[in-house]
Amino acid sequence: MPEFRDLPPNHLRIRIGVGNRIANNQTHFLVHARDFWMFVFTEGLAGSKSNILDIGSGCGRWAHWLRDYNFRGRTFTGTYVGIDIDAEAIAWCEQHYDKERFRFHHSTHSSVSYNQKGEASQYRVPEPDGTMDLVVSNSLLTHVLEAELENYLAESYRVLRSGGAIMHSHFNLDYPPASYGTRHNLPAHHRQCAGGVDGAAGSRRGLSHRLSVQCLPQVGFKDPEIVHMPGGAQHQPILLAKK
Repeated sequence: MPEFRDLPPNHLRIRIGVGNRIANNQTHFLVHARDFWMFVFTEGLAGSKSNILDIGSGCGRWAHWLRDYNFRGRTFTGTYVGIDIDAEAIAWCEQHYDKERFRFHHSTHSSVSYNQKGEASQYRVPEPDGTMDLVVSNSLLTHVLEAELENYLAESYRVLRSGGAIMHSHFNLDYPPASYGTRHNLPAHHRQCAGGVDGAAGSRRGLSHRLSVQCLPQVGFKDPEIVHMPGGAQHQPILLAKK
């Protein structure tokens, strides 16, 4: 099908999560972020001229919506910046997105799965202070340890302009869909603002509502809230706050 012709290769798509659609996930890739961007734009969190940072951008599952938007000649004219520890995914995006609107950075953070020679020290997003309107991530907080979680929240705050927002989706212990079962392994009473382990097995840990919201004022964010899906939906809740 022509709609699938320009998608990233399958081995890159499955790294960012495709459920049980290992071999036939093209449609999942194309429609996954639709409702997310509808929420962003209808809530006024970003627009067609905004500067957007995506931490954990993978092979462009969220970015392609901005690249390909074209309604009667209206296009996305802002700036999208993607960051990921997967060098191969970053290289693919750099070859398939125009450099006028899209920039991609390879994170130096270490990863058992994708960047074993990376650094354990704090990562500084290579973007100036106060230049982003929105910082987003898709399940990033679920797969990092406490130090990295605090680092990414602090960096999100630093690069945001005043009034800008973060939207970080994550596994949340207070709003688990039925499919989670007992797979999460961080107790709700855990005292630390910790996410999860980026291990070979892809261990998934959850944040509680109290912990995720409690972390943000320590960084400087205002009015934190959890945007969750009622009725046991499969989508991860989103941590939303403004600078």
